[in-house]
Amino acid sequence: MTEIKKITKISLIVVAIIPFLFGVMLVFLWDIILNTEGWTNPLHPRAFGGLCFLGSIFAIVMLRKKEWEEIKLTYMFLYSWFIPVILVELVVAVIYGPTLLPQTISQLIIDQILMWTMLSLGIVSYIKQRS
Repeated sequence: MTEIKKITKISLIVVAIIPFLFGVMLVFLWDIILNTEGWTNPLHPRAFGGLCFLGSIFAIVMLRKKEWEEIKLTYMFLYSWFIPVILVELVVAVIYGPTLLPQTISQLIIDQILMWTMLSLGIVSYIKQRS
């Protein structure tokens, strides 16, 4: 059995913290702070905020495990959901880009940077964990 390496634990800590903050913002602060465009569908951001909370819980549970084989499948699942999120945000930016406010565009850019960083960290730690 392989022990979990330090870089994998660091990536899990990052995935426990950042999606938790996204979840708090999307579930509790959507109407107050983040809804700069005045969109009237509150279900989508709150549902995604719930998924962010779930991802954070997965990361915290995986941090408690000691062996790589115990978390391998869940780890791959946790990082695989970043790919559709990145793609959906890119599509939204391309389709609605010309009509969005500058605050929303900067929010999309920051989201993309954070998601790409977390995905890259997850891929690097997975490769190092396998070797």
